[in-house]
Amino acid sequence: MKKTAASKPKKRTVPSAKPLPPKEAPKKRVFLVDDHPMMRDGMGRLIDSEPGLTCCGGAKSAEEAISEIARCKPDLVITDITLPKRSGLELIKDITTMYPEVAVFVYSMHDENFYAERSLRAGARGYLMKEAGSEKMLEAIRQVLAGEVFVSASMASKILKSFSAPPARGSNSPVQTLTDREFDVFQLIGQGKSTKEIGANCISATRRWLSIAVISKTSSG
Repeated sequence: MKKTAASKPKKRTVPSAKPLPPKEAPKKRVFLVDDHPMMRDGMGRLIDSEPGLTCCGGAKSAEEAISEIARCKPDLVITDITLPKRSGLELIKDITTMYPEVAVFVYSMHDENFYAERSLRAGARGYLMKEAGSEKMLEAIRQVLAGEVFVSASMASKILKSFSAPPARGSNSPVQTLTDREFDVFQLIGQGKSTKEIGANCISATRRWLSIAVISKTSSG
């Protein structure tokens, strides 16, 4: 009898592992500083609805913002200019000193012709007036998070012109020569605030009252 060759055992096929889905990039964290709760809530909802963004917290004042930023660890802080006691300009300087890795963007009702350059000099990465609307705000957020600077087209043109041609002698207005603190006082005087009210609004974190000399300088200008 012929011997039959032993049949070779069949190789077991191992199912190929399914490729893992790509890891989703962590969302960029945005912190809001505005003394109007409805504004913070509306902006927060808008930011949360955008892919890749999340609102990680908010504050109504500069003092509250500084402590909350340490806890929330945002990538971007959006602040208004007008805040209780200490202005947004002072907050920008504090953030850039204490949290240099955090970008700051100003979203304010105040005229960009007065505040945009001051905000950029203080360390902000952009300025947008609230009248520009939510879509423009989201565009600005993404541009600043990408490491760029955002200002309106008209403001960018104005800034470029200031670099391309030196100002004529004596062309600066008295308002342009004011420090940021003095400029805040000037705005409050324009709102009809009394000396006592101005002092209460401009009291610093060290609890020192604004000198009457500064108020006199701006009101007599």
